Amino acid sequence: MVRGSTRSWWSRAKELVKGKVVTKVVDEMWTYLYRNTRAFYKWVFNCHVYTRLGLYIIYSVGDRDENTFREVKMYLPDDGRWVSDDYNVYFWLKNHTVVSLVNPNESFHSSLRDRLVRFKRATKAVNRSINMVKYSIALVLWERRLIPEFVA
Repeated sequence: MVRGSTRSWWSRAKELVKGKVVTKVVDEMWTYLYRNTRAFYKWVFNCHVYTRLGLYIIYSVGDRDENTFREVKMYLPDDGRWVSDDYNVYFWLKNHTVVSLVNPNESFHSSLRDRLVRFKRATKAVNRSINMVKYSIALVLWERRLIPEFVA
C-alpha cells in the first residue's frame, strides 16, 4: 500500500535537497507495454541526485522526448552539475557534462532488468500499463531503501 502519492513524495524530495545538490546524473532506459499483441515502446527517465545528505532518485515514464524529461526536471533544484550521456534532450541544461555510457544509472537499469522479468522480455509478466512500470520501479527503489513510502 502506498502512503501519499508519488507526486507528493517528489515535492518533498525537492525540499529535502534544496541548496545542497552536488551532482544530478540523468539517463534513460527503454521498456515496452504490450496491449493486444502490439508493443509500445516507453522510456524511463531517471535522475540520481547526489547531495550532502545522500542519494535521491527521481524518475518518470513516457515517450523518449523532452516532455517526459521535464517531468523529472521540474522536481529538481537548479543548483549542482548535470551529468548525462550524449542524448539531445539534455543539451539545453546549464552546467552540463557529457560522460561515457557508464554511469550509476546504468547500474540501476541493470538491477531493474535483473530483479523484474517484466523489464527483460515479453512474458506473462509483461508491462500492460505505465502505472505498472512506475509501481515496479518504486518497489525496487523501496527494496534498496531509497524511498520510505511503503507501509506493511
